[in-house]
Amino acid sequence: MAFREGLVREGPSCTVRSVRFDPAVESIDFLPLVKAYPALSKTYGEVSCIAGIEMLKTGPRWIRLYPVPFRSLDDTQQFAKYQPVRVRVETHSGDRRPETRRPNRDSIQLLGSAISSKNAWEQRRRFVEPLMINSMCELLRQQRIDGTSLGVFHPRRVIDLLIEPADIKAEKQQIARAWAAQGSLLDGIGNDEKEHQIKELEFLPWTFKYRYECEDSGCKTHTQSIIDWEIAAFYRQVRKHEDWRDRMRQRWMGDLCAPNRETAFFVGNQHQYPRSFLVLGVWWPERRPEQLRLGDLGNV
Repeated sequence: MAFREGLVREGPSCTVRSVRFDPAVESIDFLPLVKAYPALSKTYGEVSCIAGIEMLKTGPRWIRLYPVPFRSLDDTQQFAKYQPVRVRVETHSGDRRPETRRPNRDSIQLLGSAISSKNAWEQRRRFVEPLMINSMCELLRQQRIDGTSLGVFHPRRVIDLLIEPADIKAEKQQIARAWAAQGSLLDGIGNDEKEHQIKELEFLPWTFKYRYECEDSGCKTHTQSIIDWEIAAFYRQVRKHEDWRDRMRQRWMGDLCAPNRETAFFVGNQHQYPRSFLVLGVWWPERRPEQLRLGDLGNV
């Protein structure tokens, strides 16, 4: 039987170790950490990308589920971040990123409530902290070596939240035309459903980007788009106010990146542009006492 290589980070130094796994369909227990805002795919229709971890005996392993038609899932299958699920997955033949798996949407089972964020996210830390790497620059170097496409790290300094206009008309028309041209190649989706999804999915008129400096000594700063579902939801909440830009910056800079928060960025790259990474979500628990800071957590 053929096996593929997977990547596991383990130990206080986050050493990368290669492990083998069966590419056939398998059932995994998956903990979603970030959920991207839906997009219209030329092939799959409206889908989201969900990144999280599979728990192995050797520790957590990054997994990306794609495509996930999240808004089309039954209510009993829709899951929150940090809510464990069981799902059958297989290697994604159309996506070369080592962490990507194609999920069977009908197999999704919720395994309980979302893991609590109480006590400075104490229960969540044991899943996320083993994944921490030193910097975005380190992740770029690792991507060049083995294709690693997901990571989480603490930025040294968050400089700004950039708010720029998006060309939504051109983007929507281009995707809608390409998708409609696929015709009957779309399994189980009729023209009425395609039209409904195109109409209902709101393309945001703005793009939001973090500009930051990572912990690498030679870092020249990074500017990356934020595609977290939560930033889109927050924008819809505040856009009716004249000072909506200030409210966005207060939330995504003043709150999530405050000095009393252990801010870290979940990032992932794009399949077509593997050197281009996006901010998938933000890790922002309250800081703990100095003696329990992440640098001292060798055995958590």
